[in-house]
Amino acid sequence: MAKILFPTDFSSAAENAFLNALSLAKKINAELILLHVYELPELGRALKTTTREVYEMMEMESFEAFKEEVKKLREIASLNGYSDISFSHEMMEGDSIYRINQVAEKYKVDYIVMGTKGATGLKEIFLGSVASGVIDSAAVDVICIPESTNHKTTLNKVAYLTNYQKEEQTGFKKIGDFAKMFNAEVLCVHFDGDDSCEKGEEMEAWKSKVDRPDVKLSYHVLKGNDFEKELIRFNQENNIDLIAVQPRKKNIFARLFSKSVSKSIAHHLNVPLYTFPKI
Repeated sequence: MAKILFPTDFSSAAENAFLNALSLAKKINAELILLHVYELPELGRALKTTTREVYEMMEMESFEAFKEEVKKLREIASLNGYSDISFSHEMMEGDSIYRINQVAEKYKVDYIVMGTKGATGLKEIFLGSVASGVIDSAAVDVICIPESTNHKTTLNKVAYLTNYQKEEQTGFKKIGDFAKMFNAEVLCVHFDGDDSCEKGEEMEAWKSKVDRPDVKLSYHVLKGNDFEKELIRFNQENNIDLIAVQPRKKNIFARLFSKSVSKSIAHHLNVPLYTFPKI
């Protein structure tokens, strides 16, 4: 059985992502593991006994709050038609990114699904500091759900951002398998600033290597001076449900998150982001 790890801080962003995690769990018949990580403050040079008592009290308060929040999530699942999806839960103290990866390894999960808060640009819209750290370090696929994304039970179109690199073929196969579960189309999207024949040859070579007769595929090249704006336009014209990308130091992913754009632009790209282990 597949396993999904759902880290949560019980914020509104996490609550929204919870519905998406439940939907995916139901679709692929997966086990859902809920994880809450909390950090105790540094109390300085207090007396040892006093410090221990304060920590114990804070941990008890955290645990009681955790039980109440888990109860609320079970109610949310039931109200949205997911009462048949059972989930286990853990609460741990420590660094969020470290603990998330630790639990992912412990349970051999297949996906990490987590919510992210919107802010001032594409980078912030997709990635909070924790989500960004998880994407950089996770050994499994990560699905980030922006706070303003509507809960969907189906996927129709998945955009895979590519530079036609060999390293991206593994990720492409995985997203093809993922899209197939939803009978969704995969749109291969490349950003190119010129019309060179060499780029056209690269696309044809890429097609020959990643062809999937069992998945509907289409190929698209975005041109212009501003990739973010072109991606937003493409998203609006094609009603993209999910954007997938292979994180690398120098690829379309780095370009996408290299600078912030205004809220008015970023607001129009409220789609989940699917990433693979960084290479």
